[in-house]
Amino acid sequence: MRAAAALVAGMLLPALLAGCGFHLRQAPDLPVSMQRIYVAVPGGNGDLLRELRRGLESDDTEVLEDPTGATTILSIASVSRDSRPLSLNRRGVPLEYQVTTRVEFSMVVDGVTVIEPQVVVMNRNYSYRVSNAISNEEQEAALRRSMAKDIAQFVIFRVVAAAKNLKGAYAAPAAVTTPAPATQAVPAAASALPPVV
Repeated sequence: MRAAAALVAGMLLPALLAGCGFHLRQAPDLPVSMQRIYVAVPGGNGDLLRELRRGLESDDTEVLEDPTGATTILSIASVSRDSRPLSLNRRGVPLEYQVTTRVEFSMVVDGVTVIEPQVVVMNRNYSYRVSNAISNEEQEAALRRSMAKDIAQFVIFRVVAAAKNLKGAYAAPAAVTTPAPATQAVPAAASALPPVV
């Protein structure tokens, strides 16, 4: 009885998760022209690079360590971070901080720019504790890692959208049907018969 209940629960769980908006991560389905990718990321951004590689790599798609042989270059041109007080108490002591990450990226496939340079900016807020500097640093570091994951996901969504456009561009054109030319009645050739005698 318990085994049957566990089996039913196991069958229903995916449907319930899909219904609430949760989707298991799936590697993007990229065209052949994009299946050898090199991700160029400035130094000091290991979390972002790791998330991009993890999100793009699949059985069909290889994320290369070197640009040699890559058909696709995903370039992270710049990554900038900022942190500022969001609210202060009456004595001017910060109560809340906001951390910001700004990333500019573009993508080239076979020498053709398919994603023009664009920017994604994400913000996160956290409660600031004057008496616990270590806790503040840990909160900010955790938020930075979370933002790197979300930004990587956004970039991958843009890569997938560009891949769909490429697939459409290289799809075989639909068969064009042209109406057959109108047939014209051709008069039968007059037969020359000898006169009746």
